[in-house]
Amino acid sequence: MIASFVLAAMISNAAPAKAPSDLLTPVSQPREAVAVLNCLVKSDGHLTSCTVLGESNPELGVGDAALKMAAQFQVDLLGPDGKSRAGSFIEVPVRIRIR
Repeated sequence: MIASFVLAAMISNAAPAKAPSDLLTPVSQPREAVAVLNCLVKSDGHLTSCTVLGESNPELGVGDAALKMAAQFQVDLLGPDGKSRAGSFIEVPVRIRIR
């Protein structure tokens, strides 16, 4: 019984719920940060041995985040010149949207 009074008090003192349209409105425009990685292309198209060449906002840690994601990236083995990229290093731009 006491628990139900406490719960009722918590619910009545809670801030009013936002309207659904308010939930869809972004608080602020998202920012974008970019990191450029230099990665070795494996024979299956996955990337390895990546290093950060540069990043737009080093204080945001975008380069570290891009390095952690890079193992999941896969590229086409044939480059624009029609030659295999396997065994070569490529530059990979990674753009992250920050809200």
